[in-house]
Amino acid sequence: MRERGFLGWATDALVKLDDAAPGVLARVLTAAPARRQAIFAALAHWGPETEGAPLADLAEVVRHGRPAEILRHALENIPVGYAGLLEKIGEQPLASANDYLILRDLCASPYTSLADALRACRRITHTTLRIAMTLDRRWVHANLLGRIDTLVEANDFNFAVNCIQSVSTKATDEAVAEAIARMAPATTTARLLARMMHRADRLPAHPLGEGDNTLRPFAQMRDYVWAARRYRNCLSNNLDRVASGAMAIAEFRDECLVEFRPLTSGDDWVVWQVHGHRNRPVSCELAAEAVAACNRLGVPSIRNPANDSQWRSYRRVSRILDLDWAA
Repeated sequence: MRERGFLGWATDALVKLDDAAPGVLARVLTAAPARRQAIFAALAHWGPETEGAPLADLAEVVRHGRPAEILRHALENIPVGYAGLLEKIGEQPLASANDYLILRDLCASPYTSLADALRACRRITHTTLRIAMTLDRRWVHANLLGRIDTLVEANDFNFAVNCIQSVSTKATDEAVAEAIARMAPATTTARLLARMMHRADRLPAHPLGEGDNTLRPFAQMRDYVWAARRYRNCLSNNLDRVASGAMAIAEFRDECLVEFRPLTSGDDWVVWQVHGHRNRPVSCELAAEAVAACNRLGVPSIRNPANDSQWRSYRRVSRILDLDWAA
């Protein structure tokens, strides 16, 4: 809720103007949105310290002038497009007087992307303005301003694009900006980022190197996307972990996927799990062959003495489930 009521921060200034020229408050409360926002912008530029003859002149202009006249009285030079942005705000003032100064500076700036994006928005709010200022200038577009709700999301989007550009030579500034501009109404930011991630071509080195005839390491992101579709598993939800070097995948004899995880000791990796279609477990024999093939290529696996046949019998009798609690 606004601390100063319907007129927000402008309440005290309008009361002062109404004292100088009775009828100002009534004029503001019955004014159309364009005229009302012009009054708020004038108050923001004049400041609360206005007194004497300048105050009386401003009060007369606010009471009788048109929106353009009110703005000309407050600003020596009205930036191109400033009045149009004010009309996008609506009836109530923005959260602070400084927001109007920011809008003025955006219109006067030679970098027009911010002002153009705001001009294309259905409505400009304090949050919309802050999000536009938080987003990287290269990505500011009305398509994003309509989909991002908080400053945290805006910062996250900036970092997400940086991550994608670090692993994809195709995600140039021009390509990312074009993808944002061509977003369909139903496309989410998550879907946009996923599409760009699918084109990653600069992944970390695979622990298997070139592999062999039975083990095929995935070197490009398209390999992971293809495997996720073929095996119908959750691999598509872990592409960011692949790109960051937190995991790697290889296919064993077109029958199963072998997952690798990095160790903290330098560039060493370890075989983590063997996955079947639809995330179903694979046979013990197939998993053992896949792990042995990885061992031959220099990638160790986790030794589990409980896999001995006697210990497996114990676990069956004691009804202990083999649950993997690893993150």
